[in-house]
Amino acid sequence: MKLTMFRVQNFRSFIDSGWIKCQDVTAIAGTNEAGKSNLLKALWKLKPAFRADNKIVRGDLPFDKFNAIMDSEKMPEFITARFKLRPIDKEQISKKFPNLPLFDAVEVGRSLSGNYTVRFPIKVPPEISEKLADFIVKIMPGFIYYSNYGNLDSNIYLPQMLAKFNKSGVNAISRSKRRTIKLLLMYIGITPEMLVCDAPLLEGASKKTLKLTKEQLEELATKKERYAKLFKEAGERLTREFNQWWRQGKYKFEFAFDDGNLTIFVTDSDGVRAPLDARSVGIQWFLSFFLVFTLESQLFYTNTIMLLDESGATLHGLAQQDLVRFFDELSKTNQIIYSTHSSYMLPTEQLNRTKIVYKDSKGHSVVTNDLNAKTSASKSALIPINTAVSMQISESVLDESTPVIVATEADKLYLNFIKAYLNMQGLIDLKYVSNPLIFVKTGQNGIEGTAQVLSKNGELPAVFLEDKGEMSILADSLKHGMYEKEANKIVTPARLGHYKTIEDLIPYEIYALSCGDYLVDIYGSEFAIKTSLPFIEQLENTKRVKPLPSDYREKMAELATKYMEKNMKQRNLKNASKLWEKLFECFE
Repeated sequence: MKLTMFRVQNFRSFIDSGWIKCQDVTAIAGTNEAGKSNLLKALWKLKPAFRADNKIVRGDLPFDKFNAIMDSEKMPEFITARFKLRPIDKEQISKKFPNLPLFDAVEVGRSLSGNYTVRFPIKVPPEISEKLADFIVKIMPGFIYYSNYGNLDSNIYLPQMLAKFNKSGVNAISRSKRRTIKLLLMYIGITPEMLVCDAPLLEGASKKTLKLTKEQLEELATKKERYAKLFKEAGERLTREFNQWWRQGKYKFEFAFDDGNLTIFVTDSDGVRAPLDARSVGIQWFLSFFLVFTLESQLFYTNTIMLLDESGATLHGLAQQDLVRFFDELSKTNQIIYSTHSSYMLPTEQLNRTKIVYKDSKGHSVVTNDLNAKTSASKSALIPINTAVSMQISESVLDESTPVIVATEADKLYLNFIKAYLNMQGLIDLKYVSNPLIFVKTGQNGIEGTAQVLSKNGELPAVFLEDKGEMSILADSLKHGMYEKEANKIVTPARLGHYKTIEDLIPYEIYALSCGDYLVDIYGSEFAIKTSLPFIEQLENTKRVKPLPSDYREKMAELATKYMEKNMKQRNLKNASKLWEKLFECFE
């Protein structure tokens, strides 16, 4: 049976999640405390695959509806799931209920009292309805919820493994680590029976050799050789399979075996060999996760759905992308639903499988399939989605464009308008048809770092800075520092004449026509623009009736560019275009 959608009601932070569509891999995105874990745990409690402690507890009930639910005669459903039947499911049902008409889907719900309700798309005879419902629950997939992932240690003392494996009463982290070690040994080919037989001989073997008989020494040598072969083959296999998924460098794995100790060594692409725990937490986590889910999905997880809560949180962004590709491979045998708040875990080519979780104004969790649900409550939950799309767009645009760094939003607004105007008039060099200019705003403190990122083939991008105050000092600093060999790429208005800022390159009457009311409100009705003075300097040095807003340049740029867009055919723009052409020639 394949899960197609589910709905959570009256469970923890959820009053009603609405129907959530599922695919082979489904991503649940949202901020911390939005309700992602509650969503997965509700689904897990529909039918846990292995554990029996799936009873509904007081903490599972919504706080603000607790009394109403406890006083009700019948406990409501908290989880409802719809499944599509596979051919094998239909075959089993037909075999057990031969006279029953065929059907393709079924709906299963579970109440807060723990009882199941099964709903069918056909009319089921009353005499078999209960047995059919029980059978559906029996063949329905089980759910496996994971939130703790136990990283492997570099050194594992084999003789102690059996005692640890059989130990109870340990915390969740210890259990998860024991599970990971078990699966590592299984991957190598070591069974518990082998440890029972070999541990006494392997423990402190080098210290006992003087006391061993000839036959015992031969047995010890045979066992060591046997284990060495297993470790060598496993290391080669792990190297091959791990590097198929991990793309953040090539790694070689080796299992060293001595005196009952199994040590995991990792050699990087530079040839540096080090124990596993000397490597990054990210690679330790991915290796452990890789081993657990590669083996368990192949050997144990039949007819199960994996619920992975915040997996890959310790991984670098690019490694998280590797993890998502690994999910796609695992989903060939098991459906996967994972939660995340990382944009790297939400590939843009598969955003249709992403659901958003957020808290509404009453503190209840809400789920939506609408990735454009830009309410005030969902805004923060959409950040990873918007970031994922922005990264994709940025990468595409930057690869196919000629970037120019600017320091202010006003610079960006004016230059984008000028570019559009020159392009409309056919005045931009043909070079920018295939590699269009884009203006990247950084602020004055981000210019050098951004320039390094945007450099192509060893060439730095052009930078536009005003010839005034701190920006003028910064321009000189760049020319004598980072841009020493490419000083001509630091472009200032002064290169075109007696100009200070981008505003000086705009006809002054444009400001009177577009920003007149805005300026009068700040300076009073007697204010007049003087065409002989730099525009920004006279605004800053003229007496005002109101304080000058910190964002006044951005506000005026918005007003002026909107006005010019509506009046592109005015003669004053045509006169200014000659100056603008010279400016854009500087960017070449």
